[in-house]
Amino acid sequence: MEQYIFIMCRSLTYAQRAARVLEKHGIYASVSRSPMGVSPEGCSQGVKAAWRKRREALELVRANGIAVGKIYVIYDDGSAAEIKL
Repeated sequence: MEQYIFIMCRSLTYAQRAARVLEKHGIYASVSRSPMGVSPEGCSQGVKAAWRKRREALELVRANGIAVGKIYVIYDDGSAAEIKL
């Protein structure tokens, strides 16, 4: 069962910056819209990375001055749960 961390970002630009920072440090990341159930409007953006790299990914994003919103774990069935890191 593969899980992902989804870091909500203020805008598409911030999500793209976060993804670039993670990629630069060897963490595969992808920019995407928030999963259903996470944002009622479905229009917020974020960056998704491997669950096993969650702490490193979040530290890198924050260390590079990228404001983050809520953080979620995304399960392979598509469900999501907010987490605190």
